[in-house]
This record gives sequence, C-alpha cells and structure tokens, in this order.
Amino acid sequence: MSLLTRTRRPLARLGTAAVLGGLALSAILPTAVAAPAPPAVQVVVVGTTGVQWEDVSPEATPALWELAGRGAVGSTVVRNVRSSTCPAEGWLSLSAGTRSGDTTYEYPEDAEDRCRVLDEPSGRADAAVPAWDAYVTSARDGQYDAVPGTLGDILAEAGLTTAAFGPGAAIALAGSAGQVPSWAPVDDALTPALVDRLAAADVVVVDAGTVRGETAAERARGVAAVDSVVADVLDALETSATQPLVLFSSLADSARAPRLQVAAAVGPLTPGRDAAGLLDSASTRQPGYVLGYDLTRTIVDRAAPGTTSTASHRFDGSPLRADGTAASLAARVEGLRDDALRSVVVRTAVSPFYVLFTVANILLQVVVSLGIARATRSSAEDGKDSDVGGYPLRWLRAVRTAGLALAALPTATYLANLVPWWRSPVPNLTVTAVVSAIVGAVVALCLLPAVRRRPLGPLTVVTALTAVVLAVDVALGARLQLTSLMGTQALVAGRFYGFNNTAFTLFATSTVLLAAIAATPLVARGRRRTAAVVVALIGLVAVVLDGLPSIGADFGGPPALVPGFAVLVLLVLGVRLTWRRVLAVLAAGAVTVSLFAVLDWLRPEGERTHLGAFVQTVLDGGLWGVVSRKLSQNASNLVGTPFTLIAVGAAVLVYLGVRRAGGRLEAPLKLVARELPVLGAGLIALLVVQTIAFALNDSGIIIPAIAATLALPLVVATFGRVAEVSAADRPGQNASSAR
Repeated sequence: MSLLTRTRRPLARLGTAAVLGGLALSAILPTAVAAPAPPAVQVVVVGTTGVQWEDVSPEATPALWELAGRGAVGSTVVRNVRSSTCPAEGWLSLSAGTRSGDTTYEYPEDAEDRCRVLDEPSGRADAAVPAWDAYVTSARDGQYDAVPGTLGDILAEAGLTTAAFGPGAAIALAGSAGQVPSWAPVDDALTPALVDRLAAADVVVVDAGTVRGETAAERARGVAAVDSVVADVLDALETSATQPLVLFSSLADSARAPRLQVAAAVGPLTPGRDAAGLLDSASTRQPGYVLGYDLTRTIVDRAAPGTTSTASHRFDGSPLRADGTAASLAARVEGLRDDALRSVVVRTAVSPFYVLFTVANILLQVVVSLGIARATRSSAEDGKDSDVGGYPLRWLRAVRTAGLALAALPTATYLANLVPWWRSPVPNLTVTAVVSAIVGAVVALCLLPAVRRRPLGPLTVVTALTAVVLAVDVALGARLQLTSLMGTQALVAGRFYGFNNTAFTLFATSTVLLAAIAATPLVARGRRRTAAVVVALIGLVAVVLDGLPSIGADFGGPPALVPGFAVLVLLVLGVRLTWRRVLAVLAAGAVTVSLFAVLDWLRPEGERTHLGAFVQTVLDGGLWGVVSRKLSQNASNLVGTPFTLIAVGAAVLVYLGVRRAGGRLEAPLKLVARELPVLGAGLIALLVVQTIAFALNDSGIIIPAIAATLALPLVVATFGRVAEVSAADRPGQNASSAR
C-alpha cells in the first residue's frame, strides 16, 4: 500500500466522521422555528444594592420575605468591570444589558466609600440623568461594547410606557440620550404614586435604596429601609387589575468585598406559568444563580415579546426561568445562604492554593532537572551506570511518587466539593485534609503491585480518573467545578457550566494521553488500524463532550482537539506528518467549531450558549471587539500570572529530557519514547492541542501551563518506572531494584 493511499484513507475517515457527527448534532439540537409571540405582561422591577440572603428573614425583612414566598428565589451575581460593583454600575448593567462600569468617577482620597452617590434627576418628564456623559464615556472606554440606555431605547421603540422611581431606576430606564420619560422620587407618597403609574405604565422600575457599609448596625438600617420600600410596592400591587411580573434584585455589592445578592421573581415569569422554586437562566444553567443583566433580557422578553429591535443583540444576558421545585422558602433560602458562604470561603482559599500548587510544580521541575544534570555528569565522568539506568534508584522512586501526587491534585480539588468543607469552623484546614486524603488514595492505588508493574499503569489510573470526573461533572451540570479551588468562581461571573479553560486543558490532556495508552498494546501487536479507530473514537467522544452546546459549550476546545487527535491517528498509523496534512487537520478543527457554533445559533435566542452568541456578534459586526479583548487578556497573562513560571520551567525540563545525555545515559524523554513509542506520539499530539488552545483562548499561557501540571508529573512518574524496568532487563542489573 502506498503512503499516499495510507494517508488519504484516515483523512477520509476523519472527514466522514465529522460529517456524520454534524448530521447527528443537527438532529439532536433544536432549531429556532417561527412561533407566535406570547402575550405581553406588565413588568415591575424593584432594584436595590447590597442586600444578601443573610439579611433576609421573616423578622428583619417581613415584606421581602413575603414577596420571596410568593415566587421563585435565587442569587444575583453582580460582577461587573471590577472585582466589586458599585450601585451606579449595577443599574448601568441593567440599562445596557451587559457589563457597564463607572470607571471615570474620581472619588476623594479620604473617602471610605469609593462609589458614586446617585443624584436624583431634575424634573419629572424627560428628566436628564445626572452624570450620564460620564457613564457613556466609561462604557465607550470599556471592553464590553456596552451602550447605556439600550433598555430604554428598546422599550420606547416598542411603544411601551415606562415609569421610574428613584435615581437608580432613572439610570435603568433612560434612553441612550440620558433622559428618562417619567420619573418620581421614592418618598412617603410612593404607594399612591405607584398605584397611579401601575394603571398606565407597561414597565415600572423602583429603586428601593442602597445598603452600604460592613458593620451590622449600618447594614441593619439599610436593609430595614429597603424592606419599607418593598412593603410600599406590595401595597400598591394589591390594587393592580392585572397580574404583573415582579422582579426583585440586588444589583451591586454593599462594600469592596463581592458577595452574592438577593433575587426573586413573582408572577408570569414564562408564558402561562408563574415563578416557583429556584431561579436560573441560560447564562448560568445553575439552580439558584442568575446574572444582573439577565433581568434586562427578561424585561424585554416579557414586556415587549417578539421585538425586532437589533439593539437587543447587545444584551449578554438570558431570560430568567424557574425550576418549579416545591421546597419551602426557608429550605431554599438556606441553600442559597450555603452557596453564598461557599463562594466567600473558597475565595479566601484559592490564592494560597495556587501559590502552593505553583511552588510544588516548580519544585518538582527543579528536582528532576537537577537529577538529570547530576546523573548526566556522573555517567559522562564514570562511563558506567550508577544505580538504575544511570539514575539513582531512590531518586527515581521519589520523583515517581511526587509526580503521581501532583498529577492527582487537580482532580482531587474537584472531588473535594462532594464534601461540604466550607461549613467547617476551619475550612482551609478541612479542605486541605480532604484534598490530601483523595490524593493519597489515588497515589496508593497507583502504587499497588498490580498497577505499578505495568509501565503505563499509574498513568492510566490518573488520566482515566481525570477524564471521567470532568466528563461526568460537565454532563451533570458542572456542580463540582462551580466554586471549587481550581474551578469557576461564581463571584467572578465567568463560566458557570460546561468546560472552562482550566477544565478543558485538564480534560484535553487526560483524554489525549488516555488515547495513546489505549493504542499502545494494539500498536505493539501490529494492529495499527484498530489502534487508530480506538484513538478516533476517544477523540470523537472528547470533541462532542467539549463542543456540544448542551454539555461542554466550549468554543475554543474543538479546533484544538480535532487537530490533536487527527495528528495522533496519523502517527499511530505510521504516517509521516507533512505541512499539507497539518493544514488539513487544522481546517478540520475550524470546520468542527464552526458547525457547533452555527447549530447553537440556530436555536431560539434565549436558549443559545456563548457559541451561538458569538455567531450573532460576528453578524452584528462585533468580531473585532471580541478578538481584541481576548488578545489583550492573553497578553496580560504572559506577565501577570505565576503560571508563566510553570510554563517556562516545563519548557526547560522538556529540553533537558530530550537533549541531555552523557556516557551511556539515555535522555529521559528519548528513553520513554523508545520504550513507549505511542506515548511519545501522544505527547506530540498534546503539544499540538495546547499550542492551538494557547492561541485561541483568552487564558493564553495558563492553558499550556495547566496542561504541564498534569502531563509532566505523569511523564516523570512514567520515566521513573520505565528506567527501572529498562535497567532490570539489562544483563547484570539487579532485577530486584525494579520491583
């Protein structure tokens, strides 16, 4: 069989698999179909800032407790352009439908509160919002293409009447020119004024006030004032002739430390169904979690259904929805308080963990590098082997154990969330103990005689565990990743579902290595075609799990995974790589991710993930804004993260592992590649995956660095075992040393 024929067949099979996968996905994913718009409903929004679930109780906030008891509840993630969100920024996000900051405000140097105090508009009709020009400037200078006034413009374009009460509400309902059609203050006459406006307005927004400060007394006074306004709103709603949708949300933090905020919805949240249970949205897919700007989309969808305004494409949020669970309000609130506690406690543990994680990886790299250099000098000078294949036996076993422990650590941080360690009086100590116990159990399993005798035994255990844990977690909603040491942090408002960049690179690394492991015995028996099929099947499963919008929803993953697995298939078949073949597999990756994105875009707008949203952004001409933001973040990560040190150390270690040798000492990676050639091919494929992922994702250098924290310790552990076995097979070597 000619080399050309051998090449065409695997590439043709890959192309066929891609087409079949696309057809299958098109059958699985629902597409948007024309449907009559649901009837419009009146929407009443009660907004505030700084109110957390720990503030809410039947005694302290009777009105808010009553409101929450009538519908669905959740926690609002208010993260904006900075780590903590000021009141103006929360209201601006509601107005713009995306993150929008107040970054031009210059607070006094001696000010304890660094947030702008919201001033009331002058006048009642077409009143000008104070500081509007500053808000617009901040949005224009920001990275999120925010346009303050978008909500007001859409409602006006739809011919709807609005009414704003309080300064924050004025920001929310103002048009892009900074004028709010109807405004009134929140004062003692609020109830009769609301009754009057509820009879005429389609959308009513009330600013219930601001809770600022960190002391209990300050918070208690502010929360009581907010509850008083909620009571006035409830009194006014009693006179309403219709059943409006009532949305309550705290839109900003109370101090510099970010916290989850209160959210509630009462009434027809979705057509024909009142809100009940826990809130969520397509933005989070996590029960009990919503984003502040999800309210913007909800207001438009319920008050102006079927709107054709192109301005709504600026929104990043999704409509609120409720799961309808029948748990009592007290039980639901207790669960939300637990979520809030975990988000705060984990935040204090993440930085120390990453410091230790980075130091441990760099220390392993240094120890292995020094060991290679020392053994190289010894072998070059003595011209003979020292302990095992030129490397000290104790050193080999020590780095093997250390490598296994470090490689098991990422998965252990996810599994630790199966235990409610954050409720402990000493949470950091508790999570350390839990993670250590899991790591110890994995290492013990790897060192069992039946496992460690096989050169790839420990590697199989760790990669399989990592891949399975991440795949199952993502398929079940990514609950282990959410607010974990190495997972997504709810307070940051990044990814709440699917594969975030850290999870992706761990999953990609483990699946590529696992595919190489699975192919190794088949190639050894000369069954290369079967091995290629096994690799392709593992790759197909990995790509589908990573890229399917309903599971992994990862935009940057498939274009890296497809070329990586394609390269591994070709290497397993014994096909030599050329530039044409490399370009072909890169094109396959681009086609795959485009397919995922377009299929997601074909779904109804409220059900799309960020894949479909990206397609819409491209159609709206916003591609450059997304690209420039990712490039900026990628560049800043090169110098702004300790993971750069891990990546540099990994590069040095790889160089030493390939190049350094002396006397009869074989370079470590060359030894591994000679004894386990398919694993060497897997490392090449992994390099392809990580290089592409580095270029495509905004995490930049963090992605290959995280991959190195899993792959390099495993390679070190495998090298230690391979060196022992290789030495034991040599004439005159003490076989007992290879136990």
